[in-house]
Amino acid sequence: MTGTAAQTRRNAFVHLTALCTVVYFVSYISRINLSAAMVEIVKSGFSPEKTVALALSVCSVTYGAGQIISGWLGDHCKPQNVIFAGFLLTSAMNLGVAFLQSDAPLVALWAVNGFAQALMWPPLLTILTKHLNAAEYSRACVWVSWGSSFGTIAVYALCPAIIALLNYRYVFLASGGAALIMAVVWKLLYERGFTGQRALVPDDVPAREESARPAAAEKFTGTAIFLMAMIMLAIVMQGALRDGVSNWTPTLISETFNLDSSLSILTGVFLPIFHIVCTNIASRIYRRFITNELTCAGVMFAVGCAAAALLALLAGTGVVSTIVLLALLVGCMHSVNIMLICMVPPHFRKYGHVSLVSGVLNSSTYIGSAISTYAIALFSNACGWNGTVWLWAAIALAGMLICLGLARKWWRFTR
Repeated sequence: MTGTAAQTRRNAFVHLTALCTVVYFVSYISRINLSAAMVEIVKSGFSPEKTVALALSVCSVTYGAGQIISGWLGDHCKPQNVIFAGFLLTSAMNLGVAFLQSDAPLVALWAVNGFAQALMWPPLLTILTKHLNAAEYSRACVWVSWGSSFGTIAVYALCPAIIALLNYRYVFLASGGAALIMAVVWKLLYERGFTGQRALVPDDVPAREESARPAAAEKFTGTAIFLMAMIMLAIVMQGALRDGVSNWTPTLISETFNLDSSLSILTGVFLPIFHIVCTNIASRIYRRFITNELTCAGVMFAVGCAAAALLALLAGTGVVSTIVLLALLVGCMHSVNIMLICMVPPHFRKYGHVSLVSGVLNSSTYIGSAISTYAIALFSNACGWNGTVWLWAAIALAGMLICLGLARKWWRFTR
């Protein structure tokens, strides 16, 4: 490839990655905004806490289940159109919440929003797989995933300001407007820059011959099904730790150190920063040293296990060390997420179901999330927070054993 052609390709790679990162950023702010605004919604008297909590729970269910449908659509329809439809639908749901006169439709609207949000990630991975070679894809996935962290930081930083200056309805008005604008921008920029004659295509075609095979050219083998099932189990554990620890960190800190609940705002911004740092480190390790996705995921589980065990041993000794170790544990689970949900699906390209595999794997995260959110409450009440932290260490250890135990079989499968 000539210098000019290489530079052109690098520019196209940067533009596509940036566009997809912004897509994920906007999708995230239009999904987690209800959680961020919940206190004010309840305080204003518009809706009781149990109704808002139910809306958040139902959204998680429809988001997780919708991943499978989204994955199927991404394989059988133009993935860019699936994303466009997702933005239109999430915009309508956010704007609907902004103009609600009673809380009666809130649960239904947010349930639909969960499904709309599910239309984003699997098609995004399909698009990245379609346009990028293996090295570009591994970098792009990490950067695109950072959209969720930037979205979290933006929501927790801007939501209080919007509420203070106006009211909570403008949070949803702004999110719905951003989603609508993103739908138009996505449609224009992607169609103009990455389809037709100007399409960015992989430059490692000889190494990816299976990409030329027709969709569903092969049936899933027994080995493929077994590996999928075990990887899903590891992802359930990852989801239980990633979201369970994130959701309960403010409560753990508040109850352990008798601190004001406002510290939750700090952790709401601090945890995403560790997500960015940890996934960047994991990506570099994966590209330069450990090219087996399951081995790399096993290493990340091991570091998370060590962080949880150290946290249990140092129980209550310092708020800063507690926050750092919790953030490290969550950051490691985000790194596992990158390995198992982003890097694994392209290896199923020969079966014609990259998007579907991505959706199924991603849905497993939310099975773990749903189980852990409720189970942690029960376990912490029965065994205390130190016992709960030891449970987190045990879950990470189990995830490590699964991934490392499958690593050799996975290596043979991907060769």
